Amino acid sequence: MIKSIRTIMKQDKERYKVPRKVQDVIPIRRIWPDGIFQVGSKFTKMYRFTDINYLVASREDKESMFLTYSELLNSLDSGATTKLTIYNHRQNRASFEKSILMPMKEDGLDQYRKEYNQMLLDKATGANGIMQEKYLTVSVARKDVEEARTYFSRIGADLSAHFAALGSKCMELTAAERLRMLHDFYRAGEETTFDFDIKSMARKGHDIRDFICPDVIEKNKDYLILGDQYCRVLFLKDYASYIKDSMVTELTDLNRNMMLSIDILPIPTDEAVHEVESRLLGVETNITNWQRRQNANNNFSAVVPYDMELQRKESKEFLDDLTTRDQRMMFAVLTMVLTADTKEQLDADTETVQAIARKHMCQLAVLKYQQLDGLNTVLPIGSRRIDVFRTLTTESLAVFMPFKVQEIQDKGGIFFGENAISHNLIMCNKANLLNQSAFLLGVPGSGKSFNAKELITFLILNTDDDILICDPEGEYAPLAEAMGDISSVIRVSAGGKDRLNAMYMVDGYGENNPIVVKSQFIMSLVERIDPNGVGPQQKSIIDRCVAAVYQEAEQSGTVPTLSTLREMLLDQPEEKAKDIALALELFTTGSLDIFGHKSTVNLDKRVVVFDIHGLGEQLKPIGHLVITDTMLNRVTLNWKRGKRTHVFIDEFHVMFENEFSAAFFNSAWRQFRKRNAYPTAITQNVEYLLDSVQASTMLSNSEFIVMLNQAASDREKLAHLLNISNEQMSYITNADAGCGLIKYGSALVPFINRFPQNTKLYELMTTRPGEGQFAHGQE
Repeated sequence: MIKSIRTIMKQDKERYKVPRKVQDVIPIRRIWPDGIFQVGSKFTKMYRFTDINYLVASREDKESMFLTYSELLNSLDSGATTKLTIYNHRQNRASFEKSILMPMKEDGLDQYRKEYNQMLLDKATGANGIMQEKYLTVSVARKDVEEARTYFSRIGADLSAHFAALGSKCMELTAAERLRMLHDFYRAGEETTFDFDIKSMARKGHDIRDFICPDVIEKNKDYLILGDQYCRVLFLKDYASYIKDSMVTELTDLNRNMMLSIDILPIPTDEAVHEVESRLLGVETNITNWQRRQNANNNFSAVVPYDMELQRKESKEFLDDLTTRDQRMMFAVLTMVLTADTKEQLDADTETVQAIARKHMCQLAVLKYQQLDGLNTVLPIGSRRIDVFRTLTTESLAVFMPFKVQEIQDKGGIFFGENAISHNLIMCNKANLLNQSAFLLGVPGSGKSFNAKELITFLILNTDDDILICDPEGEYAPLAEAMGDISSVIRVSAGGKDRLNAMYMVDGYGENNPIVVKSQFIMSLVERIDPNGVGPQQKSIIDRCVAAVYQEAEQSGTVPTLSTLREMLLDQPEEKAKDIALALELFTTGSLDIFGHKSTVNLDKRVVVFDIHGLGEQLKPIGHLVITDTMLNRVTLNWKRGKRTHVFIDEFHVMFENEFSAAFFNSAWRQFRKRNAYPTAITQNVEYLLDSVQASTMLSNSEFIVMLNQAASDREKLAHLLNISNEQMSYITNADAGCGLIKYGSALVPFINRFPQNTKLYELMTTRPGEGQFAHGQE
């Protein structure tokens, strides 16, 4: 036997003691608060790593991930045993309700909260009630815990770097987190009863295993009973000569509590090469002896038997892998434990898993009379009691790919649908991102407005944040009105009674000099009214007059308006100033004077909807500008009060049709971000955005993008801008309404978001013609 394997087997060997109580079955001897366990003579440390988008990656990306994962396996230390574990466990309803569901507030909106909570519960406890966690446990023999701690700090840094190269995060687990995971396995259904305090335990002289062990363990020939649940351990007995990288994913896709572990024992390359050379020499000797016997029988034309030729070929390939292809020899053991509520269910699940293995030409066998040893091998404690080793190279081990698809499940997150592959809930908390700017993109009818309304509804019902909405199609007003007197709908239309002062400016307005920002805003406004009317001379006149108007207003203690600015322009000696004043006449003393006088609306409500549907297509761009400016004032006020604001701007592409409005809006977008506002841009005309350098820069810098069904030309540009693979693009090609891709930080996750139609919330949120009593047109 290879020397290093002989050493590890010797270290793993423990004297057998007859267990007198349930605790004796758990092989943990000592624990330290930082997560180091002593198991037998070895010290073990456990790490949790996050998933990556392997299943939806392109072929080239998959190959790259495969090679990077192979590098990770190559980096494993040959003096230690590494255990990869995939743990499926059912979501605990009590802890789920506590962390996700909205509390009732008795403010007249609880009927909506109950509907929303019921929708979340139905989705979480349906077919997608299984959570999947991935762990890596390292076991090493050291003299004492200090030596082990030094070793694990070096190994931990190395693992973090290799997982980061894959796009995954690797985190150390504390003792409490490790014990919690074991408690949840041993005592399924009692997750809320775990209450562990290491100091209190030490003071009272308790055994740590008292906190995690089941009430009873009953041994049988081919299964165990842990408390109220049945469990069975299987191991991979026969391997196929060719295994697909989807095998582990298929084995762990079963909607049951289960755990799959792969114990990896890397062999030092010099020992491995020596071992393979010895084997090859043995094969060559056998072939030579066989040929000598044939020659002695005068059978000079005899062909070497197929099995001998195959042995020679495989040994040579193995040696090539080790010496020229940077691969290592690994010994591996794959074990799996299934748990069920009844013996019948356990038998059925066992047959299902064995059928999946047979499909991949492998054999999963049930351990006989070794179930307890098998259980201690599967669990990520760091123990290995099963010696059914298979010799593999790095790449043949990397085929057991533990990665599937990224999950987004942030604490305090907002529901954005289900993961299209794993069917787990997608819970996004934008506060965790580098910046909180968001984009919502999709063709008409893809579910943009519904998605935005769902988010707005959640924010209204479950936060105290302020919400400002620019509504060009009159779609959001019914939802806001249904929420009672916390909301205000401002209907901006020609000849309407609701007026907004375009010149209003709060203290702290703008990034640096507020007058400069306001001048830029007025230039944008004039450019919208007269596209040919803003040259260098006009800019100078506007800048001079805006500064003068605010100076006079400060001295007199009044609030300036567009009418004040027009009067100032008329007083200027230049003819061009009269031209600008003439352009502003319609909006100050003419029939569209809604932005030219003092505000007549209440802007202090928690939810403010600016409905500009009545302005008509010609004036909507001007409405967009004035409303953005008004929102900027409100965001600045909230920022000073320490309050967060959510800003929603529909038909966002309109802002980038002119140079000055694009520059003003770019500045406003930056200020939103800096002033604790979460801006969300909604548009169907992605092409317009991508044609503007400023808009496409904003898009590529955004950490949160929801992409619904996209037009063909938009898809190609988005794929190039955001580096989306063809496999991922398929989720936004001819997608159903409410289905698409979410870009969340570095994660790209396909999602499905279908809201139950037999609810009051659905009636409020739908924009499809003929659906819902509040439908006001379509996207």
